Amino acid sequence: MTRILTAVLAILLLAGISAEAHHRPVGFLLGEKRTVEGRLEEIRYANPHVVLFIRTADGTLYSAEWQAAWWLQFRAHVMLTTLRVGDQLVVTGAPAAEPSSHELVRLKEVRRPRDGWTYHVID
Repeated sequence: MTRILTAVLAILLLAGISAEAHHRPVGFLLGEKRTVEGRLEEIRYANPHVVLFIRTADGTLYSAEWQAAWWLQFRAHVMLTTLRVGDQLVVTGAPAAEPSSHELVRLKEVRRPRDGWTYHVID
């Protein structure tokens, strides 16, 4: 019985480490925020995370990693049809430590100025 309990605890501990590693992106400045404005060029609405590809006015393409698709759909009521390719968006998230990678993660805000639609995470 003791061996079974030890094995179960070890598995739970390792699963927790794996989940923690997944949710701590290396190479990003998680304490900072960067805002990017541009047109939505592509949306990948899938798990584990929805990714928005935004083209800025100067032609730079940013990837912006959002929440999981299931979370956006069932918790925030953001559906696949909420945003459309071509929408002008303003997104705010944690930037990559290497600015030339043009990536954001953990989006805190997504706005569509045209109609005032906003997704906002309260810290």
